Amino acid sequence: MSVSTMEKLTVIAPKADADAIVRRLMRQRAVSLAPLEDDGQAVLPFEAETDLEAAAEVVAGIEAILPILNRRSKRKKPLFAQQAPLSVEDFVASGRYETTQKVVKEATGILTKQTELGAAIEAERARMKAFEPYLELEYPLNFTGTDSTVYLVGVLPSGTRIERAKAALEEIAAVVELIGADGTGTYVCLIVHRCAEDEALRALAGLGFLRAPLPCVPKTVKTLFDESMRQKVEMEKTLELLDARLTALAERLDDVEALYDIERTTLLAEENKRRLTMTEHCVVLTGWCPKEKKEKISAALEEFGAAYHFEPPAEGEEPPILLKNNGFAKNFEWVLGMYAYPRYGTFDPTFIMSIFYFIIFGLMFADAGYGLVLMIACFGAVRWCHPGEGMKRFLLMFGYCGISCLICGVLFGAYFGNFPLSFMENVLGTPVNQLPNLSLLPAEAANVAILFDPLLNPMGFLIVSLAAGALHLVGGMAVKAFLLCKAGKPLDALFDIVTYWVLFAGLGMLAIDGNIGLWLTLGGAGAIVLTHGRQKKGFFGKLTGGLLGLYDLINYASDLLSYSRVLALGLAAGVIGQVVNILATLKGGSVVGILLMIVVFCIGHLLNLVINVLGSFVHTSRL
Repeated sequence: MSVSTMEKLTVIAPKADADAIVRRLMRQRAVSLAPLEDDGQAVLPFEAETDLEAAAEVVAGIEAILPILNRRSKRKKPLFAQQAPLSVEDFVASGRYETTQKVVKEATGILTKQTELGAAIEAERARMKAFEPYLELEYPLNFTGTDSTVYLVGVLPSGTRIERAKAALEEIAAVVELIGADGTGTYVCLIVHRCAEDEALRALAGLGFLRAPLPCVPKTVKTLFDESMRQKVEMEKTLELLDARLTALAERLDDVEALYDIERTTLLAEENKRRLTMTEHCVVLTGWCPKEKKEKISAALEEFGAAYHFEPPAEGEEPPILLKNNGFAKNFEWVLGMYAYPRYGTFDPTFIMSIFYFIIFGLMFADAGYGLVLMIACFGAVRWCHPGEGMKRFLLMFGYCGISCLICGVLFGAYFGNFPLSFMENVLGTPVNQLPNLSLLPAEAANVAILFDPLLNPMGFLIVSLAAGALHLVGGMAVKAFLLCKAGKPLDALFDIVTYWVLFAGLGMLAIDGNIGLWLTLGGAGAIVLTHGRQKKGFFGKLTGGLLGLYDLINYASDLLSYSRVLALGLAAGVIGQVVNILATLKGGSVVGILLMIVVFCIGHLLNLVINVLGSFVHTSRL
């Protein structure tokens, strides 16, 4: 619930221990390494033995084959399986490291070969497609005619009738024959006397005639087509064998994933070592460490006999930001990060924000059924699927928001919309006058709410929405007052915050007790006018500043009205749910009706859940 206090860490150690120290600090996950600033000391950039580009290529190579092996793996993970800890030393000593490297190399070679074969197969298919129109030709492709005639093969534009070609050659010593036609052209062969070749070609050029792009070889088109077919079939068989080999290699997926973790750690270590500097015999490391983890880091460094020193940030330095929140609020930190993290040394609003996010999300999507589904899906995914840290926080946040939806849904009587009432009325045939009316606030129609049904009492829900908004705004003002007091400015907190609270209280009391409300309103407004221009010079400057303070009421009013979107989204989810329930129970309690109800219920409410979770997330984040 605060920004962690950071201290600057400086470590001096022998060069031989650089890699081990960096890897140990990485495992501790408590130090953010930083480059050593050049202050004129005799230090040089650290010369690492490992080629960073080569390490990155190794990681990239494993990343490329992991999804391929995943798709082919027959590995089954039990729902409650826990990842076994990996000992790098045992992995290397057992020979699995070297064997897995060979697996990765072979798999990479197979992928390269598959790509090459795929391109070659496509090339053969293109050749076969080009040969198909000329399969009826009997002569070898290097046949050009006799001593007195020329033999030509070509194509006319699609749709050209052979009669037009014959008509164009009617006065010329030439014969044209149709080979075939398709959507791309009309294929013909031409026998023409040598002395009339140019004249015949000019006549056909007017019709768009082009000579066929066929190779000049002593083979027929059919022979070439069959050769391409055989080559394609052979390459496809080779692809199948390569694919089978990949499937066999996928049985080593666990080892490949372990190798990826090892090589990825090596890459990160090399990247971090590039931030080090060195002297002739020592390496110098600087970074930032949370104050509460000093002892843990000190114990690790003492194992290496390294010299180290902690010191608070100097003026002007900007340490990295590490938020420190409880298990609940920590899951909402990424929402804060979408806007901006607090600066070092300032207040962390995550805890307060998480409480209001929890409340407002639940009001926007107040449905017990949807909330229960959201809880089971998100908490179940965290428990059984073991996602990464970022995805885990994402899922846990929505799981907690599901609890809020469940609570608000019970209060407002929403269980997948009005499904209980719709089921009783349309499937069980319960008369309308016998349906329950449970809400504490009186309602004309049946409902199962504890407080009231928002669809039957939208004004009541609007009041609840604005009340939540008012509480949110006052909470933000309270944080500002606390920060002003903490900064030694209690009078600023009194004049800039408390005076508005008096005014707000007066405006609220007008609806309860007019006299008390009027005096509180006048007192609050007068205090604002008298104090908000206190930093201005001159009487008119102070008066103008005070009147502008009253003008801020418009900003507060517009901010408060923006919480009416809670009403809009809450009613939208309820109405869509009701429509789905009407369609689901349309056929009553028959067998067909029950089957239809199950299908429509699942599809309709799933879509409603997805749409309104997205809408509630976006608008709650904005508020």
